[in-house]
Amino acid sequence: MSTDVPHPPISGVLIVKNEAAFIERALHSLLWCDEIVVVDAFSDDATPNLCTHPQAPWASKIRFVQKEWLGFSAQRNFAMNLTRNDWVFFLDGDEACSAELASAIRDVIAEPESKNFQYKIHRQEFFLNKPIRYGIWNPSYHIRLFRKEGVSFVGNVHEGVQSPYATRSIDEPIIHVEDLRIERFLSKLNHYTTLQAQNDFERGVRTGFLRIFLSFPAMFYKNYVYYKAYRDGREGFVISILEGISRTVRHLKIWQLQSLALREGRKSGSQS
Repeated sequence: MSTDVPHPPISGVLIVKNEAAFIERALHSLLWCDEIVVVDAFSDDATPNLCTHPQAPWASKIRFVQKEWLGFSAQRNFAMNLTRNDWVFFLDGDEACSAELASAIRDVIAEPESKNFQYKIHRQEFFLNKPIRYGIWNPSYHIRLFRKEGVSFVGNVHEGVQSPYATRSIDEPIIHVEDLRIERFLSKLNHYTTLQAQNDFERGVRTGFLRIFLSFPAMFYKNYVYYKAYRDGREGFVISILEGISRTVRHLKIWQLQSLALREGRKSGSQS
């Protein structure tokens, strides 16, 4: 693919909090963009300093704004509204845009018909520096590239894109954090299972001890056997265990919400 074709200006967009370990990698990978917008949810690590360093390669392109955390969708919509260009490309703080993807995006948006589409992009997953090819982590495609007119993010967790555009795929990859370790997985697990449990509870999902008991083996089987994570070797086995833990924790948090709601109901009933 040629990278010499003139392309419309494009904004690279990041919403971040406490991503000092990865943010320079992400910003370096966006230097091909005409503008880089970073919305930081008041990180208490070195993320703001790394983003705004006056000698950084991205210093002339970056627009750095701090905003209290609004939720995934609201934060992305806020960031998108700060961009100066019609085309936007979203990246997470622990991701990097591969050189192949940067070239593909420039070529894609230079095509006249591209204005009618949004693009879901392949994300290459890793665990302990090993590319992961199987299991529920694959295929991993996320809508990250589109013209912002008429587009909004919706949902509290695993947010989706609401837009008037048809969807096409780009196979050149976003590179997720390569040295993903168990500690980082568990840290994110706690945050995401809380959001997922709250979302499920509000939708009327309820659980019980049998479902809690079965959630680990069911999820382990789904990932390791049904989605063939065993083909990823020891890493696939460990990921299957972690995903089983994640599913169990989510059901435990749904049960906790049920219990608290029941107690509040009894308390209100006794006071009336």
